[in-house]
Amino acid sequence: MIVLSENHIDNSFLPTGAIIKAISLKTISGFSGSTDVEMIVCSRETAKAAVAIDLPKLKLIQLTSAGFDGVPTDEFAKKGVMVANAGDTYSVPIAETVVHGILMIIKRFNKSPKNPHLRLRRNYKYITELKDKSAMILGAGSIGTEIAKRLYAFDVEIFGYDKFITQKEPYKVIYGSRAELKEALPAMDIVISTLPDNDDTKGTINGEIFSCFKNNSIFVNVGRRAVINEDDLYRGLKTGQVGSALLDRFDILPNPVTDKFRRLRNVIVLPGVAAISRESKIRLQEYICDNISALINRTEQKFVINRGK
Repeated sequence: MIVLSENHIDNSFLPTGAIIKAISLKTISGFSGSTDVEMIVCSRETAKAAVAIDLPKLKLIQLTSAGFDGVPTDEFAKKGVMVANAGDTYSVPIAETVVHGILMIIKRFNKSPKNPHLRLRRNYKYITELKDKSAMILGAGSIGTEIAKRLYAFDVEIFGYDKFITQKEPYKVIYGSRAELKEALPAMDIVISTLPDNDDTKGTINGEIFSCFKNNSIFVNVGRRAVINEDDLYRGLKTGQVGSALLDRFDILPNPVTDKFRRLRNVIVLPGVAAISRESKIRLQEYICDNISALINRTEQKFVINRGK
């Protein structure tokens, strides 16, 4: 069985019977017509290209990302091809980055490198605690729940917004409608988006939502950038409607001179690094190789997102 892969796969994880062929978005079309290719390990962009390539024995597209926006899952399903994502591979490092970023903001640690004084001023007016704060997590899936578990350990009261998940620990309440969300937001000290990019979410975190924010609230985005109306977010941060923000959904670290968000003193900007860790790389390799083994042994694959379509 041939597996086409954009990722290097460590031989120590690889099951017997699988042959790995390295590909890229530019080279995958060279395998058109092959009757030996049964699986492709790739990014979303390469998956979009693969749907048009003639691979008669293809059974599984294994994405290296948790997100699958733009991937034609229904078209693959019509061809009898399963699509699996990376599941909870990145949930832990993202959750840890979120908590770290929030602590940086409330403890004013992000101001230390810029502080012109010899030591950080001990200002009781600005430095605060997580204990007894309230957090709204937009998206109560794997990433949102890992964040919730960690904040709960700080005695934060956790609320969620999700159209598909009704209730689970440690959420006190999970709201399912936009109207309920808007009603709950004025009581929230922290709002965290883990939302994916799809037709229901694109641009939904906008001025209408930001206008419901509590004064001095913290906004964190580790979800898709397309979910947020960035002009409305910038306006909210500039006017103080949104107290501060941690933004980790830029493809590269934006220029501090030309990027409007990096010019704001109440914003921490990260270049999409929340998901990165040595452990997540190992976890992804294990998941990929588990699915290769499942394909060889004709057992059930993990994290299939278009099963039953």
